[in-house]
Amino acid sequence: MNESVIWRLILKDVRLHRFQIILSSAVGAGALALFQTKREVPLVLGATWFSVALIVLGCMMPISNVVNERKNHHVAFLMSLPISARQYAMTKIASTFGMFFVPWALLAGGALLVIGAGFPHGAIPISTIITGLILTGFCVVAGTAVVSESEAWTTVAIVLCNSSYGIAWYLIIRVPETARQVGGSVAVWSPRLLTILGAECAVVILCLGLTLYLQSRKRDFI
Repeated sequence: MNESVIWRLILKDVRLHRFQIILSSAVGAGALALFQTKREVPLVLGATWFSVALIVLGCMMPISNVVNERKNHHVAFLMSLPISARQYAMTKIASTFGMFFVPWALLAGGALLVIGAGFPHGAIPISTIITGLILTGFCVVAGTAVVSESEAWTTVAIVLCNSSYGIAWYLIIRVPETARQVGGSVAVWSPRLLTILGAECAVVILCLGLTLYLQSRKRDFI
């Protein structure tokens, strides 16, 4: 019975947020379509819209799925269902992270396919790192929302992450080997780029681990 309720809660979250997921995915896919023109202005617009689609989804999902549910006092009703508080918390973590990760993975994979099919392969490492940075920022925001259940703290996390993207992208582009290799025919993963990618993976794993740990330590879920 519990497993049935858990899956229904996850599907409920997906159903409630399907418009945001579909819209962001469509904008991201449209942005990738602009890449096919291989002209400067469409490429800049495509890269911008692609990033914005994922960033906006990453900001909206934790607020809508976690903070607003607490704010609108839906948690008390959900806790009346035949599931434990910990099961409810794990369900919320699974749905929040899953609803972003699936479209992120599809769009990130699509971006790599587009680059691999019609652009210099030297752009693959930098594209992977940039999309990974967006995933990293989402994990920070989502972890903050799930653990704090506070609109104020989640907003602080969103502002910090969003304001850091431009700086991080600028610094990544300024890496000497990146500037030289981005137009090359072969994807080259320099030690510095691998270090950046490893740091992103570490932050994602750390956020997931801390979120699960801190939620397991909670005693009050209402």
